[in-house]
Amino acid sequence: MAFKDIRVTVVKVEGPCSRMRKGAEFYVRNAKLETGGQGLCIFALGSLLPVLSGAIIRSQKDEGILNVLQEWQCPDPLSKVIFRIEEES
Repeated sequence: MAFKDIRVTVVKVEGPCSRMRKGAEFYVRNAKLETGGQGLCIFALGSLLPVLSGAIIRSQKDEGILNVLQEWQCPDPLSKVIFRIEEES
């Protein structure tokens, strides 16, 4: 089965988050998480996994989760971290 390659970028950090920084990126390639050796908040990752799992599945053109959802917010109520999720070309 072929999977989409996905890039996830931190586009905004509001609040006292000590684990994620604006501009940080990680990738999902061939259904494998690649962080480039940088840390990744376990709470943010836990909330992103269902979205990423749906995003990597190849679907019909103009169908799929990335057609309706491009950003995701970490569930931490004190530190608003916004991630952009996009398919790599």
